[in-house]
Amino acid sequence: MKKLLLMVTGSVTVLILIVSLFSLNQTNQTLESKLSKAEEELKTMDQLIKQDTKFTDTVANQKKLTVIEEGLRTYLDYDNDTYLTRFDHLKNKATDETIQRLKELSSTDPPFLDVKNQLTELIIYLHPTDQLIFLVQLTTEYSLDHEVVSTLPQLYQVTLIETDGEYKISQLTNLGLTATN
Repeated sequence: MKKLLLMVTGSVTVLILIVSLFSLNQTNQTLESKLSKAEEELKTMDQLIKQDTKFTDTVANQKKLTVIEEGLRTYLDYDNDTYLTRFDHLKNKATDETIQRLKELSSTDPPFLDVKNQLTELIIYLHPTDQLIFLVQLTTEYSLDHEVVSTLPQLYQVTLIETDGEYKISQLTNLGLTATN
């Protein structure tokens, strides 16, 4: 009888262990499935965040490039009529200090001869580490009495400042000028 009791107890114990193992295995598979789904959702969310960041960076870069191009065109495209008023049009593209420095570099009177300066080429290079500094390679044509007298390839460093999501030119430095005519 002791043997029978031991065999029944042992069999019940083995049966309980088998049922427990089966139950644990089922629970483990369910948890693995949930974990796999959660990992996939996390990867998808990570990809969406990266796409959103790229889009935001692209929009921000486009804003910056637009401010630089419009600012330089406003400053460098002029004739007798717009020689002085171009600085007024720079107000939403450059800081007041920058506009004042540019005014100081120019004559306070419009030219006597018929002049025209026109930006003909413009390439903007991004800075590798600073998102607010750009290198700009450009070419202008300067005309006197309706005749081009010089073509000037120039190199500028443009520094922007951000205020409330809007960008303005805070520094414009001419790094080089080479006359070709």
